[in-house]
Amino acid sequence: MSQAPHSPPPPPPGAPGRTRSRRGLLVAWAAALVLALAAGGVAIWQVSERIYTPGHTAQEYWDSITRGSGSEALGFFDPAALDAAEGAPMDSLLLDGDALARSAAGIENTRFEEDPGQRGRAMMQFDIEGESFETQLPMESQQNTLAFFPDWELTAASMSQLQIDVPGAAAGGIAQITVNGEPVNLEDDSATLRTYVPAVVEIAVDSEWLVGASRYVVVQDAGEGDDDGQAHQITLELQASEAAQDLLQEEVGAYLDGCADQQVLMPAGCPMGINTPNQVVTESISWRMPEPEGLTLDFAEEGWETPGADMSATVTFDSRHFHDGASLEESHQVDFALSIEVGASGEELIVAVSGSD
Repeated sequence: MSQAPHSPPPPPPGAPGRTRSRRGLLVAWAAALVLALAAGGVAIWQVSERIYTPGHTAQEYWDSITRGSGSEALGFFDPAALDAAEGAPMDSLLLDGDALARSAAGIENTRFEEDPGQRGRAMMQFDIEGESFETQLPMESQQNTLAFFPDWELTAASMSQLQIDVPGAAAGGIAQITVNGEPVNLEDDSATLRTYVPAVVEIAVDSEWLVGASRYVVVQDAGEGDDDGQAHQITLELQASEAAQDLLQEEVGAYLDGCADQQVLMPAGCPMGINTPNQVVTESISWRMPEPEGLTLDFAEEGWETPGADMSATVTFDSRHFHDGASLEESHQVDFALSIEVGASGEELIVAVSGSD
């Protein structure tokens, strides 16, 4: 009778074969742990480099501005830095709502990246009507999220100040301007506003008698931030409106017509006149006055000005020669100057015309 082949017994617990098996298992577990840690490190690095960066923070900050969400934009700033930046009271119109959204409306083709020369500073590049601009957005990181990811916050240097001066505003009866379509009161012919960086600021005056408009792009170039607290200086020049020019010419024209209606050689209350030794036929006297369209109305810090008020009229009349009685047709050019005073009385523009001394 044949017998089944005999199987060798398993090795005892301390035998070399079982030891090698256990060591292989430990090595496998160790390799898996190393790979897991390595993969986690790569993931943390990728998240940190792609999301928790100054450039990404700048992008999110700008997105909140384009939506006109001032409260959300303020959330990207270091609160302590904002408290330190508080100084004299100023208008916060440009920090929220429609005025804020309009400050970003003209900014196109935005690009964000971290400044390679300085960690913690994002560079923003953008275009406005085909012109390229670049500004910096300084940031600081005081703490981390989940112990790995830096929380980047904008410093006070990413917010700026505007001082808008309107020379002669009070003299012209202007107490208010518009900034990005919203009213702003003037004090001592100026207004100070706080604004985010960057921003496009449209300033205008559109009254019945005075007009003016200016656009200013708030940009911080490298090394030219507002850490020193200096505000951007903007001067809005006012000029006479078309209605004011029309009123001037209308008033001067009426004054000259009143002089021309007098059939005398020396019109009463008028700066023009002539003497003649001949006997004048009064009914033939005719004055031809200059057209007032050449007069212009200017406005400066001191108030209204009317340059070029030197004029010339022509007078014609019939006369008889004082020696021989011969009939004459005389024509004379008469130079004169007008004195024109312009001033505001409430909402009215007053134009006073008289002869110059």
